[in-house]
Amino acid sequence: MQKYAAVILAAGKGTRMNEGTASPIPKVMYELSGKPIISYAVKSVQDAGIEKIVLVVGYKKETVQDYMGSKVEYAIQQEQLGTGHAVKMAKELLEDKVDAVIVFGGDCPLFKPETIKKLIDIYEERQPTIAMLSVISDDPTGYGRILREDESGHVTGIVEQKDCTPDQALIKEWNPAFYIFNSKWLWENIDRLSTENAQNEYYLTDLISMAVSQGKRLYAMPVSEESEAFGINTPAQQKAAEGILKQRSADGDIQN
Repeated sequence: MQKYAAVILAAGKGTRMNEGTASPIPKVMYELSGKPIISYAVKSVQDAGIEKIVLVVGYKKETVQDYMGSKVEYAIQQEQLGTGHAVKMAKELLEDKVDAVIVFGGDCPLFKPETIKKLIDIYEERQPTIAMLSVISDDPTGYGRILREDESGHVTGIVEQKDCTPDQALIKEWNPAFYIFNSKWLWENIDRLSTENAQNEYYLTDLISMAVSQGKRLYAMPVSEESEAFGINTPAQQKAAEGILKQRSADGDIQN
């Protein structure tokens, strides 16, 4: 059994990249500095030492498959029913084959390999059910806030901004949706996700509250810099991500 696998969510249509209509290519195939977004996401986990990588593809999946070829495996999400549903599509490929599963979105390609390695080290040292990255910023508007116990610092939940109390809205630590799950726990619980929410989708974040309700241990580690968690949904964000890559290059960071 391998120790780790990565599941990268890459099924998005990219409507916001194309003025609100379905794009001619999947969102993760838009380019940053001449290479598709997904290539950066894949290489970040490869450079962190992860060999087994599953891309969850859907919309115009052949475009992604033709580009990535046999470097990765593929799980097919025929209907986009949420992030939890996307991860569930990888269950058949990974159940009983790895000890832990790294999950993140292919439209967040700027996580640094050294940050991923550090989270893996923490996961191995502390053995939580879920380890996750977090971001601390002055303006976390729009993001789900991470709740912690005052004394221990253990994560107790994630609350979306629209559901925040006034006090919770003041929390500056937010969720960039990068996780390491204990594989056995993940596959035992992912079928318990519900669509009883405003979007009628299966939310991956519901696994956080599920783990807390079961008394499981969760750990969140802040990223080294906020730009690592930058997500790409619009042409403006695509351009901004290219700027981040150029700045990293100028600073001497090794690029994907």
